[in-house]
Amino acid sequence: MTDSTVDAAKTEYAGRSTPGKLVEIARYFLFIGIVGFGGPMVHIAMMEDDLVGDESKEWTEQSVFMEGLAICNMLPGPASTQLGIFMGWIYAGTKGALVAGFFFMLPTFVLVVFFSWLYFAYQQVPAVEAVFYGINPVVIGLIVGACYSMTRSALEEGRTDVAFEIRGNSWNVDYLLVVLLVATTLVQAVFGPNPVLLFVLSGLLGVAVYRSDWVRSNARRIAPWAIVGALFAFRDRLLETAGPAVRTVVEASPIWGALLVLWTNPWVQLFAFMIYTGSFIYGGGLVLIPFIETYVVSEFGWMTGREFVDGIAIGQLSPGPVVMTTAFVGYKLILDVTGGVVALAVVGALVATIGAFGPSFAFIIGFFPYFARIRENEIVRTALTAVNAAVIGAILGATVLLAEESFIVEQPALPVPIAGTVFDLFAVVLGVATYWLFVRGVHAAYLIAGGGAIGVGAFFLL
Repeated sequence: MTDSTVDAAKTEYAGRSTPGKLVEIARYFLFIGIVGFGGPMVHIAMMEDDLVGDESKEWTEQSVFMEGLAICNMLPGPASTQLGIFMGWIYAGTKGALVAGFFFMLPTFVLVVFFSWLYFAYQQVPAVEAVFYGINPVVIGLIVGACYSMTRSALEEGRTDVAFEIRGNSWNVDYLLVVLLVATTLVQAVFGPNPVLLFVLSGLLGVAVYRSDWVRSNARRIAPWAIVGALFAFRDRLLETAGPAVRTVVEASPIWGALLVLWTNPWVQLFAFMIYTGSFIYGGGLVLIPFIETYVVSEFGWMTGREFVDGIAIGQLSPGPVVMTTAFVGYKLILDVTGGVVALAVVGALVATIGAFGPSFAFIIGFFPYFARIRENEIVRTALTAVNAAVIGAILGATVLLAEESFIVEQPALPVPIAGTVFDLFAVVLGVATYWLFVRGVHAAYLIAGGGAIGVGAFFLL
């Protein structure tokens, strides 16, 4: 796609807004935001049926819809939300995109904020504690179950080194992608690095292996970028090696001082981190997990791992994207720093949501035609094949750390000591059962509700 084609695409895709169109967009996406339980695939199917196939409400052609879906799947962020923004954009321009995204997310935001208030207001009540005692391991099982489905799709994108069937499903496995998935799982679980670093390294390795001829022929062009990437990846160690003199010069800079002052403000921290997260959660909403676990739980200490898993459960109970869990995070942070002011905590949830979903609006409204051009690049597509496997590994690695707080508790209902560690057999069995049921098609909302009910019984009876 040439530059002139990109300019033409802007004119072709972006529609013109009218008051009637904006009202129509608001009504439709408010409806889908309320009834769209079942995850991204349900949202996508509803949009295709209602907005493409219905002649009385045809917003675009099938080919444009499929192009938008393909690019939204390639972009960081929740694909179904971005597709909704895209549909509003092609129908009524920038205003249509903003209205579509706002009303699509509004019901989920209201639900998540409401449940966040209930959770933190009554978290210490034994009955509430009992409910989430059962929900916690269920969420772990759901995450692993989702990774099972994602793994099958990701491994099929590479070469077919071996093929087999599991429960009637065909698996075409690429050994390199398996190695990447396992390696990133172990590295994320043991060291907890920045997930973006794992994604970049995996993409580079994929290009080096799959497109070795291209790498050799473009070695001179690649070398400077490789050096810059290495310097960035090992910047902390390089700064330590350079000695305290360099650090003193950097820290004496007025720019550094201004940045430190800004970073001490929790509102700035929250918004900046959510923009960063929203820009890199490639591969679906669950990629939020390694980002939040690495920074919000482990580094920043904004919440415990158990609280974060409970926040994922709240996000799963809503009809919208799991990324709305960021509202739960924002609510908790501002609730703590303001000493329990609920009104400001709600604003914190809103700030987190705007930061996390803001990049999705920017990608569609500002850069969609350019992403369409990038998508045609074979090198980018090759890199993304490797990144897909690394994404699953990062999710599983972070889930291992979160599972420790679900399966290893201070007062387990059914204690089982293994190698000096006391596991809660009830939680482990519930997590495994959830995984088994989820991969066989049982809806996540039913499993969460059932886990909460079982948890109450186990909490008070065992």
